[in-house]
Amino acid sequence: MARMSPTQRIGLGKSMIGRWEAGNCSDDRSVRFVRDMVARLEKGKIITKNQRSWFDSAVLTDPPPPKNAEKVNRLLAAANLKGMEKISSTLKDFAYKLSRGWNLSEKQKVFMDKLLLQADEIAKNGRWVPTSEDKKKIQTGIDFSRRHSTGYWYGRPGIKAALDECCSWVSGDLTHVDKWAADKIMSLYKGDRHELEAAHDRWSAGSLVETKQGEVGLALGAPEISLKGKPCMSLLINGSTVVKDLDTIKKKRRKKKT
Repeated sequence: MARMSPTQRIGLGKSMIGRWEAGNCSDDRSVRFVRDMVARLEKGKIITKNQRSWFDSAVLTDPPPPKNAEKVNRLLAAANLKGMEKISSTLKDFAYKLSRGWNLSEKQKVFMDKLLLQADEIAKNGRWVPTSEDKKKIQTGIDFSRRHSTGYWYGRPGIKAALDECCSWVSGDLTHVDKWAADKIMSLYKGDRHELEAAHDRWSAGSLVETKQGEVGLALGAPEISLKGKPCMSLLINGSTVVKDLDTIKKKRRKKKT
């Protein structure tokens, strides 16, 4: 190849990268090398004679024709489907491996097929949209999560990611919440959810409530979740408003229906 200027090499390199990325081969060794060399040239750095030789050869090549074309095309279509953004890179990775003729493990095949079924569901019925009841359950999970410190979530990155997404959705920063994230948060704190629901059946605003310490107060509202993330009630005791956790309140036995 005739001697080229850095500008010419940068142009050829970017063209080659575009072709290979379009063929879902952006992670190929040759592409990574060319991408690195283009970055060096754009910064005005010198590349060695051997690097120039490999670069000049690589930029003229086209991506290999894909194997398993039907499955690869299905994976790429799923990766570009609205609603599959979070797992787009995983789908493209499967597509790349199959296009090169690589074998997948049984576990990988099961996971890949599960993602494709998820894409088929979205393509057919649209993205999952939480109901008003789902939104209440999500908000309840967020409210209960206030009890935990940053350190608690450090060892639970999956749940923390789901929680962050749900919080962003509830606050309006996200227009859509993923069903996986919503299900995670709606399934948290089952015991406390049950306790709160039972408390709603026992006491309403205006009810007389007795604490385990023998204090008697007037319920100022329905049972709720405190700022500390605990199920509680606001009571009027001796003329003062106090917040009592439900586990400090005496539960009267319900009369059996005859």
